[in-house]
Amino acid sequence: MKIFTPWLVALLLPLASGAAERTLKIDPTRSFIDIDVKATAGSFTGHLDHYDAKIKLDANGKIKGAIFSFNFTDLKTGKIDRDTAMLKWLGGSLLEGRFEVGNIALMPDGQGQVSGRLTLHGVTERIEFPVNLTKLDDTYTLTGETVIDHRSWNLKIIRLAYVAKVDPEVKVRFKLTGLVSVVREK
Repeated sequence: MKIFTPWLVALLLPLASGAAERTLKIDPTRSFIDIDVKATAGSFTGHLDHYDAKIKLDANGKIKGAIFSFNFTDLKTGKIDRDTAMLKWLGGSLLEGRFEVGNIALMPDGQGQVSGRLTLHGVTERIEFPVNLTKLDDTYTLTGETVIDHRSWNLKIIRLAYVAKVDPEVKVRFKLTGLVSVVREK
């Protein structure tokens, strides 16, 4: 038995060091993140053009963790002046946002709740919202929406000429569609 032990270890070592991590690779052409804003001067929707979504899956294909990060310079409303004013309102230096999933609880039909920490303007707050997950073969689609009040992240209410006002509660709607990707760790 002593003779076979080194050989067995030598044969199994590459398998242990080459463990695979399963993730979702998001397809931006089939996904979106939109922010609906209400204002007395007219409502509008901002679209997040670029973001980084790292979604890890366990061996059974269940989401075990996710980190979603973005930069507000990639949030476009269709008006350059409005986008510039938004960046100034955010303070100019704290333009990164990040959502870290703490827990995702799903029923067998895909309905569920997500909770986690949202960091905006350098402030982190806990949020929770409903989601729906559908799976078709290796394609996952996660949809949801929530309303957040930007004052919770120490951002001021926007007033224009003391008449027009932007509602501090904004609706975030999203659809993330991704394929299972297996990455070999080295």
